[in-house]
Amino acid sequence: MPKMILPPRLTMALGGYIRETVVPYSEEEAEAFPYRNVIVGNPRDEPVKIEVPAYDRGWIDRHRELGLIVVPVNLEDDFVGLFNMVREKVRRAKP
Repeated sequence: MPKMILPPRLTMALGGYIRETVVPYSEEEAEAFPYRNVIVGNPRDEPVKIEVPAYDRGWIDRHRELGLIVVPVNLEDDFVGLFNMVREKVRRAKP
């Protein structure tokens, strides 16, 4: 699985790193990722490797277990408001 580095104290949106369709998989093999975007914040003072692209719902839980702040974004959600909320949580996190 490809990975990328999320630097310390950074918040980013992974909209371009989401597998949106199940093609070339069949319905039994894969399910479409249910969110339009995912906001990820690293409140730690060290970089963290994250898996990209996001393929399944389990991606969110796996990355929360790494100590990251992960907020999935639905179509009706206020993206800018959620992004600012995560960025503020990262800023206020204790080192």
